[in-house]
Amino acid sequence: MNSLEHRLHLGISLSLVLLFILLWFLGQRSMNDLTHEFVGSRIEHDIESLLAAIEVDADKITLPKDKMPAVYQQPFSGHYFVIAVNNILTINSRSLWDQTLILPKLKAGERILKISEGPDNQKLLQINMGFIKNNLHISIALAEDLTQIDSEKLKFKKYFFILSLLGLIILLLLQSLILRLSFKRLESVCSDIENIEEGELVKLSENVPTEILPLVQEVNHLLGLLEKRLDRSRNALGNLSHALKGPLNLLFQYSDKTQDQKGRNSYDNPFGQYNIEAKEQLERINQLITRELKRARLAGKGISTQRFNAIKEVPDLVYVVNKIYAHRELSINQQIDNTLQPFADREDMLELIGNLLDNACKWADSKVNIFIQRTSESDKNIESEKLKIIVEDDGQPISDEQLASITQRGTRLDESVDGHGLGLSIVNDIVKLYAGTIVIKASSSLGGLYVCITIDIN
Repeated sequence: MNSLEHRLHLGISLSLVLLFILLWFLGQRSMNDLTHEFVGSRIEHDIESLLAAIEVDADKITLPKDKMPAVYQQPFSGHYFVIAVNNILTINSRSLWDQTLILPKLKAGERILKISEGPDNQKLLQINMGFIKNNLHISIALAEDLTQIDSEKLKFKKYFFILSLLGLIILLLLQSLILRLSFKRLESVCSDIENIEEGELVKLSENVPTEILPLVQEVNHLLGLLEKRLDRSRNALGNLSHALKGPLNLLFQYSDKTQDQKGRNSYDNPFGQYNIEAKEQLERINQLITRELKRARLAGKGISTQRFNAIKEVPDLVYVVNKIYAHRELSINQQIDNTLQPFADREDMLELIGNLLDNACKWADSKVNIFIQRTSESDKNIESEKLKIIVEDDGQPISDEQLASITQRGTRLDESVDGHGLGLSIVNDIVKLYAGTIVIKASSSLGGLYVCITIDIN
């Protein structure tokens, strides 16, 4: 259980249950003690009344019937007593009928309270007390039936149990509601994180519970550091590219001044041959610098990103590519799942799909297909939603050796086609960033190159 809410709910619930069990135990014990003390005080009062009514004559005692409460004269009335002189049983209450109570040996002033079994299987609270009256050692045992009291106590226990159970359930529900409302305040943090991912915010709101405020402040501090480092990296890249532009232009000018006397370079002239090769390398460096400057401009500022909306962005990419290769009069067929929601980083996907389309249009004879669709895959009984990006063209068939090396950085299949050979290598790097897969093979439908990229969009 990694959920804090579940852990708190379980911990508090167990605490409440233990508390109610403890209250139940203490309540029952207190009720029994209170009952015994209440009944015991009444029994002691009756014992004192009996002791006062006893008449002592030499070594004998008598108890006049007119001084004996009527309840002790009714058989099995629930009120009983026995009196002993010098530990010899002398008088029994008529309510005992032909039975008696066990009266232990007592010293003067001694008091013993116990639960005993009486006539007709009655549960009795019995108090035994010892006295000295007229130099005689008198012991009195008086008992009262607890059956009726226990019956009332049982009813009270049932009501108390029902009320306690209802109270516990209500407290658990209130606790669940309070915890849910408390953790609901954390949803704003999740929402802020999603907005940062979408590019709508640059930091988390600090209007959060005090307990997580330090965490939010640390995250905001980290976001600020990352933004500064990213800005420095982009600025450094832009500055480096701009700094290289000047020397590169001078090299171009120097190359132009070293032409042969006929005003052109020639492979017949060794110096002209070296000049041609040097100029080609300068052109490549110029393309790389231009590309990096363009990427730095597209990246914008800050670390905030936007999701890629394929339904909206892909037609724009196709339009741009059609403009670039307008002289080729290519037919670009696009099919995009209309239910597809925005996914991944916008700049990453623009670069990935843009490179795929650019590469396909370079090699295509007349037709290019691009398909973007969702698909589901099961891995170890775990269902995951995948996205497939398929780009294929009707260019010339390629060999197995070319397929094996096509994604290597800088590899180009045809030096006559403009480009610096980094397109599919960059695509491969982006696919690795998203832990996806890439399949490159000959297209079965168009005959040219077929590229299928699969990434997880869960």
